[in-house]
Amino acid sequence: MHPTLESMGITSFDDIDKFTLRYEGGFDVLKVYYRREKGSLLPKSKKFKFGRSTKTVLADGGQQTYRQVQEPSLVVLRAVEELGQIVGKAQETKITKDELVKELEHLERVMASKIAEIKDKIDSFQ
Repeated sequence: MHPTLESMGITSFDDIDKFTLRYEGGFDVLKVYYRREKGSLLPKSKKFKFGRSTKTVLADGGQQTYRQVQEPSLVVLRAVEELGQIVGKAQETKITKDELVKELEHLERVMASKIAEIKDKIDSFQ
């Protein structure tokens, strides 16, 4: 029913809550979020990175100039289509300010934790 998602290792289709797709560092990053019970040991999300293919195309018919264009992977396009069928098209583009603030706060906590971990490693050398 969802062959692309199955090939990516996603099998809990009923538990999928939402997903996001963004372009980061030359990759398309697809993140799938799951509904989980409190105290569940299963992951709340899975992240997948997809490289982009580069094509050389004719930029101007009269000048014979070419330019390189990056295109998303067919796998990520199919996965987004299948996820859209599961969670609905409105979910994939609806991002609120509150969600962005929560994502930023989470990133700040992760970075602070990682910085503290590296500082501890540095201190252990002295």
